[in-house]
Amino acid sequence: MAKFTTSGTRKLFKKAACAAALAASSFAQAGVINFESGFDDPVLLAGQTRTTGEYWIETYAYGATLGTDLAGVIVDGSTNDLCVAGGCPVNNKTNYLTALNDGYLYFGLNNGNNFHLGSLQASYVGADGTTFPSTAGALLIQGFNALGQAVGVSQTIFLPGPTGGAFNFATYDLSPLSGYEFNFVRIYGYGCDATGSCSRTAGIGNIALDNIVTVPEPTSMALFGLGLFGLGALRRRRSA
Repeated sequence: MAKFTTSGTRKLFKKAACAAALAASSFAQAGVINFESGFDDPVLLAGQTRTTGEYWIETYAYGATLGTDLAGVIVDGSTNDLCVAGGCPVNNKTNYLTALNDGYLYFGLNNGNNFHLGSLQASYVGADGTTFPSTAGALLIQGFNALGQAVGVSQTIFLPGPTGGAFNFATYDLSPLSGYEFNFVRIYGYGCDATGSCSRTAGIGNIALDNIVTVPEPTSMALFGLGLFGLGALRRRRSA
């Protein structure tokens, strides 16, 4: 008859914990929406859904409901040729998304899994010949569960005006949202005036986004690792 001692139990739990940690860490690798693929047509229309890498993206603009309404453009930062507003950021030489006309977007994983948010890069997009305040625009970021219900708090990021006559991307930490698990996320764009008031109805809020970092939810993978280890332990006990 096989013996199963207390010390043996401790060893099994220790190994199981290690297996779960390894499973979780291997699964919880950050993913990035960088807009480098899936945009053979760079023009984004209202209500249009695109797939880029592991993610889906759905774009809208304030008051734009028709499929012919312009919601944004994927800009090649090495040339900025498609910068329709004229005042795109100058320090990003890769593809990035511009959400126009108080534009906003939703995004999530193609496989429907939940995830956490890590960070993103953003800039305001101006128009040539226009004077902008020190705070030119804002992003409002809100996550949702699979039922479409808002999860946790939202986070507002204020985007500065031009420096040296040009707009620039900056990296913004999303740690206020990192403790929440989302199925999809919405990002609104706002335009701000000289008084610091930001609106989606007065003026135009054009924003640029790139390198949105997400971290998949590791819990399910960790449990999967524990389950596999448990099955292996049970088999060893039966065969002893």
